[in-house]
Amino acid sequence: MLMQLFRALLLFICLCSQAFATELKIVFSQYTPPYVFEDGSGILMDIVRTALAEGGYQVKPIYVPIERGFRMFADRQVDGTTIIQESSGLKAKYSDYFMQYHNRAFVLKSSQQVIHRVADLGGKSVIAFQYADRYLGEEFSRAVAGNPRYKELAQQQSQVHMLLLGRIDVAVMDESIFRYYHQKLIAERQVEPGQEVISYDIFPPTRFKAAFTDPEVRDCFDKAIALMRKDGRYEAIYHKYTERYFSVEP
Repeated sequence: MLMQLFRALLLFICLCSQAFATELKIVFSQYTPPYVFEDGSGILMDIVRTALAEGGYQVKPIYVPIERGFRMFADRQVDGTTIIQESSGLKAKYSDYFMQYHNRAFVLKSSQQVIHRVADLGGKSVIAFQYADRYLGEEFSRAVAGNPRYKELAQQQSQVHMLLLGRIDVAVMDESIFRYYHQKLIAERQVEPGQEVISYDIFPPTRFKAAFTDPEVRDCFDKAIALMRKDGRYEAIYHKYTERYFSVEP
């Protein structure tokens, strides 16, 4: 009887804490699996949700392309945004670095494109993710500046698809996002499975922060991320998706 009462009390406390949790509208970039899936899962989704829950916050995800997410934050339509750098120019309360992507330059082996350094991208048809010219460093910005064949796309599956169809020379994007969409396109029989792709590791890891309108939320987030790294929950989230899909480097 006492055990039943104890369990009922725990359930009541849990339900009350959820009922009174402060809801935060947080921007997550579309088209970035395995980091973000629009069913609410993903490496980034789990990390952010877990960290903010430590402070009693409940995340309401807003799935939009990077550029639109910036506008929504600037207009204060949301409480925070993820995967951002201060070079974005947004006025915000920025967190510590909490995540990094591993961007590569991908080419078809059959194209015989060789890229040893960032400057080799100059003059080639290159498609990258939105705001890549701000996030990938000054050398990349110089390499693509004035190149009429350089474009940035919100839909990263389109980057992979265009490369595999031979419509562009180079796709610049995170290696895990590329692998996910490459496998997806093969499974859907939209591309030939035998095409060999070469990835050139010409960029250092791209480190990202989160941004919030409220400094208290930012401070809570930073403390929670530090705790998650210490107690193993951060690595455990990566491990969960590595088991489900493929190895993803933190």
